[in-house]
Amino acid sequence: MTNRLLIGFGSHTGQAESISKALAERARTVGLEPEVRTLNDIEKELDLTNESFIVIVVSSTGDGDAPENSARFLRRISRKTLKEDHLKGLTYALLGLGDSNYSTYQGVPIKMDHQLSFLGATRVLERGEADDQVGLELIVEPWIDKLFNEELKSRFSLEKSRLVAAFSSKITLGETKTAEEKEKIMEEWKARAKSEESVEGETTVFLSSSERVALSLVDFDYPAGASVRSGADKISSDPNLRVPIAPQSYIKGTLGRSIFRGGDDLPWQNDAPMPGVISTKPLSAVVVSHSILTSLHQSVTKPKRELIFELADVDLAYEPGDAFYITPQNSEAEVNFLLDRLGHLSTADNEYELSIDPASSKACAALPNYLPVKSSLRHLFTYCLDIRRAPGRPLLRFLADSASDSSEKRRLLELCSAQGVAEFTAFVRQAALSLADVLLAFPSTLPKVERLIENLPRLMPRPYSMSSCVAAHGRRLRFAYSIREDAAREGRRYSRVGVQTGVLTDLRIGQRVKLLEKESARFRLPPLNCAPEVGLYTPLVLIGPGTGVSTFLSFTQHIRMHLKKQPEDKECRETKRILYFGCRDKNKDFIYKDEIETLQEMGVLSTVHLAQSTVEGEPKYVQDAIRTNAVELFSLLRDSSSSAYPARVYVCGDAKGMSKDLWECFVQCAAETGGCSIDEARKYMMELKKADRYIEDVWS
Repeated sequence: MTNRLLIGFGSHTGQAESISKALAERARTVGLEPEVRTLNDIEKELDLTNESFIVIVVSSTGDGDAPENSARFLRRISRKTLKEDHLKGLTYALLGLGDSNYSTYQGVPIKMDHQLSFLGATRVLERGEADDQVGLELIVEPWIDKLFNEELKSRFSLEKSRLVAAFSSKITLGETKTAEEKEKIMEEWKARAKSEESVEGETTVFLSSSERVALSLVDFDYPAGASVRSGADKISSDPNLRVPIAPQSYIKGTLGRSIFRGGDDLPWQNDAPMPGVISTKPLSAVVVSHSILTSLHQSVTKPKRELIFELADVDLAYEPGDAFYITPQNSEAEVNFLLDRLGHLSTADNEYELSIDPASSKACAALPNYLPVKSSLRHLFTYCLDIRRAPGRPLLRFLADSASDSSEKRRLLELCSAQGVAEFTAFVRQAALSLADVLLAFPSTLPKVERLIENLPRLMPRPYSMSSCVAAHGRRLRFAYSIREDAAREGRRYSRVGVQTGVLTDLRIGQRVKLLEKESARFRLPPLNCAPEVGLYTPLVLIGPGTGVSTFLSFTQHIRMHLKKQPEDKECRETKRILYFGCRDKNKDFIYKDEIETLQEMGVLSTVHLAQSTVEGEPKYVQDAIRTNAVELFSLLRDSSSSAYPARVYVCGDAKGMSKDLWECFVQCAAETGGCSIDEARKYMMELKKADRYIEDVWS
């Protein structure tokens, strides 16, 4: 039997691709010959009827669609002309990735699994369902372990010794540490942290230049029990940790003597393709307005602001609901801290050239396509590498190798071990520690800068939906954003806002920004593949708590401009449009209140239902307002089903809890108002979703 292992992936954000490549690297260590392709490439270039086995790693996008590089594959195997025994000779293992915040969680993996089974293929391993909300590692690592040790071991007659070497290194603990010894270690850690100069409860990391922006660090006493720095007794006394092999090094960095001065001329992230982006060549825009939308009262926990950009020298025909990415950059203070810790701050702006290390034994080594070959360390760590995302277990694994303190090395190995997945999830991932937090928690770690470049993920932009429309605003793009500050606690040594939020809050009128145009999604008006008039005459149920409401202003401004041009269009004016908006207190954070009231007075909006989470006697969440008005809402949905313009529901907002809870609210209301069972109501709602009559744009 050949040792070829076919691995197909469908990836939207790069997670499935990364897992597939890591899986392939592990396969090589046990003597297999992995072939990694996108599922679309497999559909195009290979014939699955001639394949005997495939490993599939696939995710769902936020709106439930297959990732772009797997959509054609899914359509192909879903053709009704295929016979039920079309793939009877194929066996497969499938790992699904998703985020349970979304109502479409695991939708694509489940559909792909069912379709392959329907065509006669045989799944040889329980489908993995990894949840990004609680940590993909909780499922991914055990699933890959089972894949190798149960399926691939017998299929390819793999030697047990090679499997053990590929999956773990035995760490001998020796004698179990006593409580006194653990306390002594904690005191040593505290003493090392206190050695930094401290003023009034804050520690300033002094860098080599007084002009550098520095992080303000808050003193933090790590608890004596389980924390990022110390494990529970069960794991700290385990003499046989199962830890992954450290990623092989492959990048060589060459530091030049001259200052790098070509940053402005470099293509953004090397013009490397990015999922969901039409073109990685940024559009130039200038800030023309930056205003506060919410009350300045201190009780407003997530202030909202509005930005207006004006595109320079380009006319862009975007539709209501479309979004743009704003190119991100890490904060100067965090970049300075890391480069100082690595011993490179004084040469951070020197020319720095990347190449493949000729001494590396890594198979098929290649530089990540988003990294410029020639730039500077400051450029790489500011614009290309994500230093804020909680470090993954592979990153902790190589950090362990860089620790000079044996106790710190041991703890990092615990966190990246199979036994330590739960503690990693709790103390690193869910605590949202940054790379800087981890380095501060483990002062003896001193990783090589090339290793960080190899292992840090790509810095990805996030999209912002426009609250403007071309007809009303021309070249001007308007959008709203929230500011959420994460306090210094739970191992976070400094307070912070999101990477992108930090960029936005610093913008001033007259500054230039770079924008990336996002591919059109289902969430737009008119919907994709529909005639323009559909957006004017379709009854709408718009659900937008917080800044989610701003997107609907692009819808309503579009309709308003039409009525301004054609005031005699009675059908458009009388079309029902219902808005559900949620905030904490309408007197403090009812954003765009005046604009929404004007739209209601003009007849663009028929009804506005308000939910206030901190006001007694009012609906608390948009779900509560929907339950109160369920009869009206579902009468609109059902009565318009057979019309030329059936009503549509649009949902926009924070996915955390809202998307899933709102979906269940609709299912329950559908059952109550329709006199049917929950299963029948769920089927009805799924039909609405498939017909693009229930469309979400949610983020986590």
